[in-house]
Amino acid sequence: MTTALAYTVHTTPALLRAGTDATDGRAELRITAANPGPDPVTCEAISVTVPVGEGAGALTAAPETITARVEGALGWQAEHRGGGVFHVRPTAPGTELKPGERIVVTLADVVINQAVGTAVLGIGETAADAAGPLRERASGGRKLVKAPAEAMLEDFLPSRTDVPNGECVTLTWKCVEGPDYELFYGDQREIVNSYIADGHGTWQSPRLHTATAFMLLGSTEKDGVPVTYGLTTAVTVDVPDLEVGSLDANGVVRLFGRPQEIAGGTESGTWTYTAATDGVITGYIKTNRSDAPATLNVFVTPPGVRQQKFATQSWDARGGSDNQEASLLVPVPHDSTVRVVQSGPSGEITAALTWFPFGTGPLQAVEP
Repeated sequence: MTTALAYTVHTTPALLRAGTDATDGRAELRITAANPGPDPVTCEAISVTVPVGEGAGALTAAPETITARVEGALGWQAEHRGGGVFHVRPTAPGTELKPGERIVVTLADVVINQAVGTAVLGIGETAADAAGPLRERASGGRKLVKAPAEAMLEDFLPSRTDVPNGECVTLTWKCVEGPDYELFYGDQREIVNSYIADGHGTWQSPRLHTATAFMLLGSTEKDGVPVTYGLTTAVTVDVPDLEVGSLDANGVVRLFGRPQEIAGGTESGTWTYTAATDGVITGYIKTNRSDAPATLNVFVTPPGVRQQKFATQSWDARGGSDNQEASLLVPVPHDSTVRVVQSGPSGEITAALTWFPFGTGPLQAVEP
């Protein structure tokens, strides 16, 4: 049954550790209850059930140590009803959580028991949304994994979680030396044992151009059985490169960057450029002589493809200002070499060319 409120659970530390005789493995649970909208929700009570016992399926054997508090919306309080069951209620009956509003229930000083395993945190509510009266609903259990006190792999973190396009990050982690460690990202995989020293791993990424997820796996054997531990992290990229399939735009679309004038003028000449992005060249040439043409050639050589020639010529027997401009339009792929050649009687031709980039890449002049 769907709940009226949306629930998320976070723990501190992120990886819960089973307790030992030397340490009690204390942790903190934060349960966020939010109204996803679009209507207000009347909430009479939220219940959080911490599984109690000594076994692998229990979280704590000492629920009496847990303290509860509520943050966020005013007028809410939490109480321990015993046996690891906590009730969160508004002080004023009929209190509503408006769309987007949330409360955070914090259970502190949770003493994790000594059994490695998975405990299921129970969450329920008595609430009413726009669809009907107050009802009791369960949101489904939240699994909390209890790792061994001495984990093989931990603290897998990037130096930055958001980087500009084209920059690198450094990943660090703590681990037990001996097992095989392999890092996965994008379509790449790499053995990283050589980057580990004294139980600390450090690895620098290549330049990142899109949001990238990283997964570090450690493989070993325990009591003759293969065991794999894994941790993940991710880095987002500011103004990332995108690769998409079909794309529908419902708003304003801006493809062209700042135009750039290239070559042109009243004299013959040759110019060479490289294209930093896809784009188009528009241009024209005109002669004022009836006995000699003016010619404009643009040669485009994309990477791995033969040279393409685009040409136009202005030559009108009437001569003088009656000569018509001869124009051309040239598509240019990214990383192409572009050579512009214009020719005609000195001082009696007029040529102009403009580069319209898709994005911000210029045509970069290549020195002869």
